[in-house]
Amino acid sequence: MARIIHIEKLRLSHMVKDIDLYSGLADGLIQLPYPERITIGWQSYKVPLKMEELADNICYGQRLYLARKEENDIGLMMRMISGFYYPFVKRLKWDEEKALLFRKKVLTCKVKEIYPISQHLVNLISDMVETEQKLLHREPSKIERAAGIEKLNVFSELNSIDFLRDAMKITVPEVLLTPYNECLVRFLNAKETADFNERHFKLLRESEPKKQSKFK
Repeated sequence: MARIIHIEKLRLSHMVKDIDLYSGLADGLIQLPYPERITIGWQSYKVPLKMEELADNICYGQRLYLARKEENDIGLMMRMISGFYYPFVKRLKWDEEKALLFRKKVLTCKVKEIYPISQHLVNLISDMVETEQKLLHREPSKIERAAGIEKLNVFSELNSIDFLRDAMKITVPEVLLTPYNECLVRFLNAKETADFNERHFKLLRESEPKKQSKFK
């Protein structure tokens, strides 16, 4: 029979190994107040308190990585921690492939830290995505709906990367390393420019003298 490890020493690797033994802990662990720091390996690192702090410390590649879905809670926690902390722990630029390998390091985290911190990061990312949608959302026109614009949703990530690549005239790897806030400004500028052009075109059409009919 497996020996139950005290919560103070319990690590994510223990839960992965004996998932049935510790399955009842998950709900309680998520509800714990998140600590201000998380220990990864032998070092501790600051936890971002607000959405703005998260946004200030990630690149666009991290934003894409962090927002992707996982099939289970263990995978989600490993994605949250590896996605945000890889550059801090390794002191290297963001690299998605290496971040996936870094998940092994995440297994050493104590569950009393990683559960509430992961939930906190999920909340921050949700707030960030919601803010993006409020800032960048544009209702499609009737013509766009009729043409099936919703079918492009599946390519939204690819289209965003391509837009940034062309707008900044840099390579895709460079796009993924660009600070998130800089990318957001690019998207906002493109939206405001498109909105201005649409309003301008509408005003020009309204100001044109109406042609009189030949038949009276």
